[in-house]
Amino acid sequence: MPYPTVAGPTGRAVGTKREEFMTDQASLTAAAVDDVARLVAIEEIKQLKARYFHAVDTKDWAAIVDIFTADARVDFGGEVQHHVGHHGVTAAEADAGAWVVIGGPATARVIEGAVGGITSVHQGHDPIITIRSDRAASGRWTLYDRLEYGHEVMHGYGHYEEEYRRVEGQWRISTLTLTRLKVAWEDARRTG
Repeated sequence: MPYPTVAGPTGRAVGTKREEFMTDQASLTAAAVDDVARLVAIEEIKQLKARYFHAVDTKDWAAIVDIFTADARVDFGGEVQHHVGHHGVTAAEADAGAWVVIGGPATARVIEGAVGGITSVHQGHDPIITIRSDRAASGRWTLYDRLEYGHEVMHGYGHYEEEYRRVEGQWRISTLTLTRLKVAWEDARRTG
């Protein structure tokens, strides 16, 4: 069945249903490309966070440096209070300000100081990632981590609030704040 046509002012056929169909298809294709680009960006950010967890637990400090932007603000300041009275940490040593740093190298140093000599297992779940532009995004991750300080084992629960920025074609973490909801300490001598 032929598409109906409408005569324009010159008598030439314009505005056929086929042209309208093709225009609609082009709009749908553009929207689909935007959706695919958004999903690809979300997956790239998920992979970035997976690399972060892997680097922390395998003690790959160089990888940590590369995961963050040069000006990243990383706030682990709320973490310190949960360690007071455990594995030799005293209130006098608990300086939350020392756990708020700028940049990948400083972040790697803080993480190395916290978990460099222990067994750690970090897991991130339930990411909520919002792509704000082709170069900016934000995310929230549910966190569980297990930190083994000899016979003292910490089970931590909380969230990472993060901002991401695409730098030279790669997503990087530009802001990270760790918030603890609960910390439970276990004596491995009793629990095995």
